[in-house]
Amino acid sequence: MMWLHKAIMLAVAVFVGFAAQAAHAGTPAADRVALEAGVRAEVMKDLAAPYRPTEGLSERSCLDGRPVRDFQGDLVEYWANLECPYCGVQEPVQAQRNNPGMCIVVRHMPTGEYSESLKKALSYEALKKFSINAANLFWDKVLPKNTLGIPVPYEGSLLWASQEAAISPDAFAEALTNEAARIVNQDIATGQGRIVSTPTYVLEGIRFSACDFTAAELPAVLDLAKKARQEDGEALERVIKMITDGLLNEKTS
Repeated sequence: MMWLHKAIMLAVAVFVGFAAQAAHAGTPAADRVALEAGVRAEVMKDLAAPYRPTEGLSERSCLDGRPVRDFQGDLVEYWANLECPYCGVQEPVQAQRNNPGMCIVVRHMPTGEYSESLKKALSYEALKKFSINAANLFWDKVLPKNTLGIPVPYEGSLLWASQEAAISPDAFAEALTNEAARIVNQDIATGQGRIVSTPTYVLEGIRFSACDFTAAELPAVLDLAKKARQEDGEALERVIKMITDGLLNEKTS
């Protein structure tokens, strides 16, 4: 089980920073102002950093299987935890199908030592090596379908997916211990102190924490992020409000 040990050694106590300030809808105005100030600081930090969209992702693939290294369009990072009931894969998959000029790269922020989310992340990446469809169906099956976030046992779904894709146990084990472990390790290390809530979209280098976009919304938000990076003040304020609403579990607009 060295692959699991290797991944867990890189696990961290996630969800720090401005997420610690997040509350639910109905937050007192003073608390919202404080949270919004924190969001503004994080967004400005993102905008101040050089934007290198493919950095560290050249060996990864889009949700439809196209390699990032050959892609020329807009790169979107989708950070997820497969025990987070809001981290669905159907909307990102649909967004990818509807927008061939966009490449959505799944990135993992699992929680807890030897957690279900870590095992699911490794299994997903191993399945993806053989079949994008099988991997995405596995994700959809094992994602908790209620707001309590109760983990869904993954063993049966993993067996089903591997059989559907006709993957031999030996081939799957090799993918799990090599490519999947490398990918998940990389994400955990990269996400330390940076990804504070899931789902998080990274658009034009801006972290949209706790924002659960539909397939129809994602292209519009990407355009908004581009305008914010081009120093459009109105777009910047809309981005800050959107992230604040997401962290407060309020409807984004």
